[in-house]
Amino acid sequence: MFKKINKVPAGMFLIPLVVSLVLVSIFPNMYDAIGGTTQQTFQMGTNVVIGLLVFSAGTSLDLKQIVPLIKRHLPIILFKLVISTIYILIFYWLFGLDGIFGINLLAFACVIYSLNPAVALAIHSSYGDKQFGAVYGIMGLIGMPFAPLILLSILTADGGAAGIDWQPIISIFVPLVAGTILGNLDKDFTDFFVPMIGRLLPFLGWNLGAAMNIQSAIASGLPGILMAGIFMVLLLPLIPFDRYIMKQNAGVDGAAIWNVAGMSVANPASIASALPLVFADQSASATAIVMMVCIITSIISPIVAQKLYVKEYGIQSL
Repeated sequence: MFKKINKVPAGMFLIPLVVSLVLVSIFPNMYDAIGGTTQQTFQMGTNVVIGLLVFSAGTSLDLKQIVPLIKRHLPIILFKLVISTIYILIFYWLFGLDGIFGINLLAFACVIYSLNPAVALAIHSSYGDKQFGAVYGIMGLIGMPFAPLILLSILTADGGAAGIDWQPIISIFVPLVAGTILGNLDKDFTDFFVPMIGRLLPFLGWNLGAAMNIQSAIASGLPGILMAGIFMVLLLPLIPFDRYIMKQNAGVDGAAIWNVAGMSVANPASIASALPLVFADQSASATAIVMMVCIITSIISPIVAQKLYVKEYGIQSL
């Protein structure tokens, strides 16, 4: 079974995610019924697992490599922000607040600006940069409501900027710093903790799946599926940007952020709370749409990443 799972793209991450998603959709209250350690391990353990992954990645980070690491990942993040902003401006100018085909401005902005750093971490752990945890915090910023809130505030001439919580971003750097210090003090810590990255991926996938719900996503209907397709088409330039301009990892780095974060599901409500006069009526439908896109892209992006990796480096490199 283990070998069969490994044949699936990012299988140790993706299969637990899908199984967990299906289970929690069929039995939505199963973890509440059990509670205790089971619930903390399999439903509410995402932050713990991510913290351990980032810590482990930190132990592998040579302080001399921080600048090259940022140079590798920062340009593609900035490229995503720029093209996402352009897309949102065009959408607003063409279709206004209410949007088109059931996709309103709030949903469009929350989806287009998002990326899923947890899925990116899983992809990089399998096919990319083992030190990716060092830039996880920067990636995490994109999944929060900061960028869409600022732009939507400007577009709607409302200066509200409430609801931005920086604590999750700040907190992710603590395990990173702790791991980096240990790894640079003694490389034996690196040898001890780095293998833990691969072993934690199933727990990351399972916890992310437990936070999703098929029924909630289905509530978005055709607009949710359509928005997923629009997202993948509009953000597809991330892959050739990585492959032909950055020339880093055969497009895998682009595929790693070709997805929508689970934390972004909360963004419509956060933005609607900050700008209630404009977006209060759009929050519910936008939330369902973001959920649908999150599920679809979290499954597709690891598959695409593996295909790009195998095409460049061969099946024997897996």
